[in-house]
Amino acid sequence: MPIRNIVLDIGNVVVPWDPDGIVRTALGDERMADPGFRSPLAGSAIWLAVNRGEHTLAEAKPMFVKEYQLTPAEVDRLYTSLMESMVLIEDSQALMHELVAAGYRLFAITDNVHEIVAHLKERHDFWPMFEHAAVSAELGVLKPDRRIYEHLLSAAALSPADCVFFDDVPANAAGAEAVGMVGRVFTDAAAARVDLAELGITL
Repeated sequence: MPIRNIVLDIGNVVVPWDPDGIVRTALGDERMADPGFRSPLAGSAIWLAVNRGEHTLAEAKPMFVKEYQLTPAEVDRLYTSLMESMVLIEDSQALMHELVAAGYRLFAITDNVHEIVAHLKERHDFWPMFEHAAVSAELGVLKPDRRIYEHLLSAAALSPADCVFFDDVPANAAGAEAVGMVGRVFTDAAAARVDLAELGITL
């Protein structure tokens, strides 16, 4: 069956996701070079809980202060750096527009927090291109849990065989394949175009 539905991750597909860069901008190289330093973002239990929608960023602020020995002002800088990092990957944006113009349907599956999603919707104009988005903070589960993929398929009434999912994390692309979708690891828009062409999608 031909692919008609293109499903995208957001971080490192539509906008960058560079947790070390975000922390470095907020706290500085010297702080990150401390042998005892632990990143409050990538992989931290608090950050994962925020991504599951268990805490807002405001609720997580005192948790970051306590767990990571940060000052409230440092957490504020971290949040500012986080939001300011959410710029568009222009090649991906161009690809999305071409896919829609060619008649393909766009969807999203993203591990993301409420405040970032709101920020992206306010700052950029790409979100309405998605007919539906499965967001971890709204569903309480993270990729590659099959429930987040199944939510999208059910909510949008999609057949998995009609869908290709692009994610920069191989395990998440494999999670899509586990529910019957085609999964591809995203590196950049140029490589995605090659993957799409191999699936019979010409732009």
